Amino acid sequence: MQKLTTPNYPLGLIAAWLFFIAFWYWGYDGITFSDDVSYLRLGYQFWHDIPFQENDLFNYRWGAYLLPGLITYLFGFNDHLAALPSLLSYLMTVVVIWRIIPEYLAKNVFVIFFCTSVYLLHFLPKVYPDSMLVFWTALIPASAIYRHRKPFMASLVMALAFFFGLCTKETIILLAPLPFLLFFVDLKYKRSIIFYRYFILFAAVFLLGYLGYYYAQYGDPFFRLKGIQTGHYISPYSFYDKGWKALAERLTFSPILTFIERTFWIWIVLAVPGLVRAFKHDKDLHLVFALSSVCLLFGFWFMTTSFAFYNPIHLNPRHLIILLPLLSVNIALEAKRWTNNFFWNRFGALWIAFGGIVALGLLDWKLAAFYFSFAAVLLLVPAKWKTPIMAVLLLFPVLASTAYQKELKNYDHFKSIFHKTLSSCEADAPLISHDFVVRSGEVLVGEYDRHLPLYSIQELTKKSATDGLPQKFTILIYSYYLHAYPEEGAFIKEVTAYADHFHFEKTEIYQDKWVNIIQYNLQEDLSTFQNHGEYVMDYSLDPAYFGDQKSFQIAW
Repeated sequence: MQKLTTPNYPLGLIAAWLFFIAFWYWGYDGITFSDDVSYLRLGYQFWHDIPFQENDLFNYRWGAYLLPGLITYLFGFNDHLAALPSLLSYLMTVVVIWRIIPEYLAKNVFVIFFCTSVYLLHFLPKVYPDSMLVFWTALIPASAIYRHRKPFMASLVMALAFFFGLCTKETIILLAPLPFLLFFVDLKYKRSIIFYRYFILFAAVFLLGYLGYYYAQYGDPFFRLKGIQTGHYISPYSFYDKGWKALAERLTFSPILTFIERTFWIWIVLAVPGLVRAFKHDKDLHLVFALSSVCLLFGFWFMTTSFAFYNPIHLNPRHLIILLPLLSVNIALEAKRWTNNFFWNRFGALWIAFGGIVALGLLDWKLAAFYFSFAAVLLLVPAKWKTPIMAVLLLFPVLASTAYQKELKNYDHFKSIFHKTLSSCEADAPLISHDFVVRSGEVLVGEYDRHLPLYSIQELTKKSATDGLPQKFTILIYSYYLHAYPEEGAFIKEVTAYADHFHFEKTEIYQDKWVNIIQYNLQEDLSTFQNHGEYVMDYSLDPAYFGDQKSFQIAW
């Protein structure tokens, strides 16, 4: 078995820690107005003993919201501070991998590639299960390295990693084949299998406890599995309802396009020498991480999210970040080979350049330039300079992307304007905004114990039908919707239609590059007026009109 050694000066480890901490602090660009809002709310509700209002898939991802919720419970609600568990997950991942990689050069190469993924860093200061799952994903193969030296402890750690990973997000199940594959490898080489006996025992105990909880709580040990099954719905990201052509695309070239567009392609290409060497030579460290990487890649590509129908998972970049620690290990272990070896050096340059050609076909010039630059460095730069120059190349899109996102959202400015505007509104003079802002209102305010005078235009319409028209209302338009939620462009048209129909006058209150605040006041004397040739004697609300939202949208 390969001897593990530890260098005297862990400069790469310290650098990784400092980089992650600095990025967590300065790279925060605000909440995503999406799933993180749900996890923040669930964490708050859990620690404040507030019952969950609906039976949602997220309710049972305890690992995603318990620690963030505990932090906001102890230190006060803060959406940035709540992401500390994500930072801790990344820091612990670096420590775990650093300890098991034997060569000092490989350790540093791992740090470079693990710390420079745009998407891994994007979710570092966010409350998402995927960022916390990074640690559990890395811990599973790391524990397998010790399965012969410390079988009892290694099996316990692996079982715990699977259990806590499952409680964080179901994606961890993609690594389930790993212990079985290692079992057959150890049988082939006639190695001890005591580890697997311990692992089966621990896994059975945790699984029975997991199923037993649902049986005791809901009377059905498979309540969670059934919840996942019934939680499927038709969306742009489902495949079971799209026909065989969409499914064929998803199972053939679509993942390749995703890997290229989201820059995971570099990690996959440079991991190939490590994967090939792992399957050709009996090196346990190489083999464990190679098998782990293949399990994840194969699972993301082909595994279904349903037992009732075939529906591969949508390859959201957020889902894919758990690949990065494993692929980075494969890259690091064979760094000398893909930097020096004639064949592998050109193999990497060729296939990375292929990513640039695809990017050109997608008319993404910046991405194409990035791939071609990387391929040129791999092909032309002397071996001793390749890794540091690649580090600079990988850091450039990270810093550029972070600066772009911060400028695009200007989250602190938006949040300040939102607070000031909302504080001047009341229940009978509410604030109206985009659906994604309304859904995030409690997180933006940092309070869950009072009803905010914040509504979507649809909610204002329904409220007007039952409580009468407000004397005034204010709308907040956040320009970030153009980037993140372009489908909400209808919001402005719907507000204008509502205001015109009920004769509100608008007054511009505030406008800048990111936020536009407009106040609408109900016209005073509306007992009689001329409207498109019709003489209106009485002004009243028609509940039937409000009940038909489609009529409202079509009419205006």
